[in-house]
Amino acid sequence: MESWVARGFFALLVVMFILWGISNVFTLTGSSTAVATVAGTPIDASVVQAGYQRALNQYEQQGQQPDETTRHQLAMQALSDALRQAIMRQAAAQYGIGVPNAAVRTLLDGIPAFQTNGSFDKAKFAEVLQQNGISQDEFISQIKDEVLGRQLVAPIVSAAAVPDAMAKPIFAMLDAQRTASLVQIPVNTQPVPPTPADAVLQRYWLNHQGKFTNPEYRKVQVVILSPALMAPQEQVPPAQIAAGLARAEAASPSVPVRSADVLAVQDLADASQLKAAWKTGANWTQMQTLAKQYHATPVPLSGMQQNQIPSSALAQAVFAAQAGQVVGPVAGDLGMYLFKVTSIGTSGPNPGQLAAQVTQALQLQMAQTAVAKNVDALQDALAGQTPLDQLPGNLGLVAVEGTLDAGGLTPQGNAAPIPGGDDLRNAIVKAAFAAQPGQAPQLETGPDGSYYALAVQQVIKPAVQPFAQAKAKVLSVWQGAQQEREANAAAADLMHAVNTGTPLAQAAAAAGLTVTQSPAYTSGSQPQDQPAQFVSVLFSLKPGEATMLNDGSGFTVAVLTNVQVPTPQSDPDGYAQLQQNLNKSLQDDFAESFLAGLQAQDKVTINQKLLAQIYQ
Repeated sequence: MESWVARGFFALLVVMFILWGISNVFTLTGSSTAVATVAGTPIDASVVQAGYQRALNQYEQQGQQPDETTRHQLAMQALSDALRQAIMRQAAAQYGIGVPNAAVRTLLDGIPAFQTNGSFDKAKFAEVLQQNGISQDEFISQIKDEVLGRQLVAPIVSAAAVPDAMAKPIFAMLDAQRTASLVQIPVNTQPVPPTPADAVLQRYWLNHQGKFTNPEYRKVQVVILSPALMAPQEQVPPAQIAAGLARAEAASPSVPVRSADVLAVQDLADASQLKAAWKTGANWTQMQTLAKQYHATPVPLSGMQQNQIPSSALAQAVFAAQAGQVVGPVAGDLGMYLFKVTSIGTSGPNPGQLAAQVTQALQLQMAQTAVAKNVDALQDALAGQTPLDQLPGNLGLVAVEGTLDAGGLTPQGNAAPIPGGDDLRNAIVKAAFAAQPGQAPQLETGPDGSYYALAVQQVIKPAVQPFAQAKAKVLSVWQGAQQEREANAAAADLMHAVNTGTPLAQAAAAAGLTVTQSPAYTSGSQPQDQPAQFVSVLFSLKPGEATMLNDGSGFTVAVLTNVQVPTPQSDPDGYAQLQQNLNKSLQDDFAESFLAGLQAQDKVTINQKLLAQIYQ
């Protein structure tokens, strides 16, 4: 330290540390945790983070894993809620609106979730909030915000109402009912034309070659490693099945149940008469008829456990009686009972079915273990370029080879015999048309813990079937087209006759057709088993006007026959409900417009970078 060089060096270090510390202080002081501001008032990111986390937890509790888009939406909703609360508070302060503690207390006392025996329970209040991840201060703040919002918005929207001049036309349009007379002309009921000359069929084949073109086919080899396919071959030791069956029976124990026909009787003499008739062979239907004469009430009990029968005395007697035995009168709380037990059984699962279910579950567990053990060996074999037909035979693989199209059909039009469920089948078909010929097989993960690998051996391009090969199909398609043409012509003639003044019944009878009536349509309802386009068509017609529709299997001629326009007097309840819905919609619009105006007035700013840190 006696050297001026050393002193200068240490002085420089001191200056550097001082400047570094000051820089850190300025940096930390200048940083902000405000994710947004409302009229200059910051909204801390922790508020939005808490709302986002609650929404995320609810989403995940439903068994779903949100992607980035969903997380962004949840964060935006949490931010929107925080902004709305801040805007409300700003407006409340501006207009001098407050929330007394007594009002908050009244609201809390009226929430059933916080009550015990009808009174507010502070311990339950704390427990419920803890279960939902909300602090007491935060919840009370939310209550105050809700009250503030009501005081701000309610006076603005309360007077909003849709006038009758608007509601009545809407009511008439939405609830007006229209019915039509219908004539169905199916294509397959038209006469099948005779086989034409080959020249006619060849010309049709040339002009419609798209109908006779084979799709692209791919010849593939596939190997599948699947627990579901391996499970049936697994041999489960009897001891494991017995243990599994015992666990299943313990989880769902069998409970005795009885079915019985019961007569509740008030008078002992009546009970004696009814019992005598029952014992001499009267069936339950006859006993129900007799019950009316003797002021008795028939009560059938079906598959009841003992604790499910309301009267304990009757329950004990029913479970002590033999099947088919007429018992009584038994004194109960509200009178006397006569009964006959009709069946005795248990409510538990069928023993045979339960044993099969337990066995299958254990087989699947063993297969899942085997798949987990073998998948690495399969991966190694594929990585070593082992052909699919030379893979080891001890891996539990299922192999299949064949030709299919993008729909999973063979050239014969049958479903390709790919083992496994529909999800696995669809995944393999999709992969077959995504792979390229000669591409090395790759191990792919399939549904339900399965794996598969495939190789495309050949791609068969789309090609027009030669006429000689497709002749039978050409004839069938040509005949179908002729039948459709005849049905179309018959429908057009019928529609023309009606629209030129001939009644539908008369025109249909002349053509040997039958008239039916449609159900009532409204603009917002679609009766079952009716063409979907009927709603728009019927509401474009005038009464007595005809139209025709093609529903894919034939043609329908429809004539509008009846229009019923409702009025507020004919359906006062429906009209009142519509007015209520329209008023609610209008009030919601007013409230949203008011809040949007407040947001524009308060100059809201958002820190997008900090917001992104919340959900990423």
